[in-house]
Amino acid sequence: MLQNDETDTIIRCELCGRDELVLTRHHLIPRSRHNKSRTQRHFDRETMKTDIAMLCRPCHSQIHHLFDNHELANYYHTIERLQDHSEVQKFVKWVKKRPSGLKIRVKR
Repeated sequence: MLQNDETDTIIRCELCGRDELVLTRHHLIPRSRHNKSRTQRHFDRETMKTDIAMLCRPCHSQIHHLFDNHELANYYHTIERLQDHSEVQKFVKWVKKRPSGLKIRVKR
């Protein structure tokens, strides 16, 4: 199981909750939007740099398949909002049933 060196707790995907996976860093406010004036008006620099979700690769890919960076920055910039979206809920329900080692491809 993957563990966080600082807290010795099991790290799970923040979207689907599966563990024993390699996790990726998902910037809740996409880095490509950090230099945009609208984004800078709504979020301070520290928030933009530190609001990161640890997601498994299938969940991360699905998020970027469903939403463009503009949508992510303007509305879907929290895990809760991502989880509330019907397509994300449908994907999470499906992916939870898959074994951790299975390679999952997201259709583009």
